[in-house]
Amino acid sequence: MNNDKRAVRQILLWQQIGCIVVALAHKLGVSYKRAFDIFYASDTCRRLHDERSGLYLRSDRYVADEVILEM
Repeated sequence: MNNDKRAVRQILLWQQIGCIVVALAHKLGVSYKRAFDIFYASDTCRRLHDERSGLYLRSDRYVADEVILEM
């Protein structure tokens, strides 16, 4: 993957992570910071960063639900 594609992928991933954190905060009734911490401590986060998992193709709410199930 060339650098431009890698940069675009990172931008899109960060946008998706933001949406996942918002969904988590609403579903769990916690602050955005707490939701961010929960997400980054999860195995789901690791899988989202691994392109081979295909998790990045799922919706933000689906990924948030995966984090909740993992808890």
